[in-house]
Amino acid sequence: MRQIVEVAWDSLNKHGEELCGDWVKVTTAPNILTVVLSDGLGSGVKANILATLTTEIAASMLERGSTVDEVIETLVATLPECQVRRLAYATFAVLQVFHGREAHLVEYDSPPLIMIRDHQIVELPKLERVVTGRTVRESHFMLKEGDYMAMLSDGYVHAGVGGLYRMGWGWKNVAVSVRRWVATRGDAYQLTRALSETCLKLYNGTPGDDATVIGMWVRQARTATILAGPPSDPKLDSLVVSKLMSAEGIKAICGGTTAHMAARELGQELVIEWQSPGKHSRSSSSSKIPPIARLEGVDLVTEGILTLSSAAEQLQKAESIHDLPPARDAGTRMARLLLEADEIHLIVGNAINPHQLADVVRGKPMRQIYIEEVIEQLKRHNKLVTVEHL
Repeated sequence: MRQIVEVAWDSLNKHGEELCGDWVKVTTAPNILTVVLSDGLGSGVKANILATLTTEIAASMLERGSTVDEVIETLVATLPECQVRRLAYATFAVLQVFHGREAHLVEYDSPPLIMIRDHQIVELPKLERVVTGRTVRESHFMLKEGDYMAMLSDGYVHAGVGGLYRMGWGWKNVAVSVRRWVATRGDAYQLTRALSETCLKLYNGTPGDDATVIGMWVRQARTATILAGPPSDPKLDSLVVSKLMSAEGIKAICGGTTAHMAARELGQELVIEWQSPGKHSRSSSSSKIPPIARLEGVDLVTEGILTLSSAAEQLQKAESIHDLPPARDAGTRMARLLLEADEIHLIVGNAINPHQLADVVRGKPMRQIYIEEVIEQLKRHNKLVTVEHL
């Protein structure tokens, strides 16, 4: 199985500001993860613009293969410097992870990355060097399954100044908090939420600075394969079912006709769970979604259009799986399956259902419309999505 880094983040705006002066950019590509955090000078609109530009420039250049030196030179040439305090436009930290294991960290004027391995705070080997008059810290290290990391803006270091911590929470205390939390064996979203809630409490609910944390957890990748719709040529029925059943990870079928086709090709009985988990709530949208079916060797079998529509809607509202309701209906189960997976392969059959109207505006089958909406939401969640049409 492939190793990946699960990433989640949360920002607290400085009290009284509508925009956060910190900005996060996370991009995923096959075998490359890029995480950028920038803290703009000051707060409010100006800081937000500076931090956003910094992250966008750094992330896009690194994705194109630019060196760290080229990125810093571009930032220095592009963005302004405070003429009064002679301070940089924005601080930043960039973490790139290749193949889920090889990590390259660059930090400029930002709190050091916190890393916990085997319940211990790890001191990363770092090299300081000067690039275009800016001193940066650079580190190369290997990740292993079970590692946790936290990337912070200054707002975390300063939390609680004059209160519980006279000089602020401080990097060391935050690191100790992360180390203690690791015993829960939670995920990156739970780590981020726990740190954000603690930070807000230390500020007594009114943050004195923008505060951002990016939580990361190294684990095995989770894969899912979804078969939606029968192929355009019935001669390919056996092929598409074989592709689904031979795939690694979670397997799902979306569509009643597709499920019957798979059952026929596998020589198995398709069992419908008529007591739909959502039927008790007549006023809920879940009661409108047809019941789930069972097919040996397949983890989830659902109806097509209504399930896809419900899943897309829930993916749009949720930032993580923890934001979804309990999996009582097909739409929620599908949304949870998709959010739990890191790599999703969609096998989309192009057969036309004569009983199904096309979208009058876009002229596409409704199944395709909803599949595209699901894909859009999955990419927003930084999932690696591949699509195969047959």
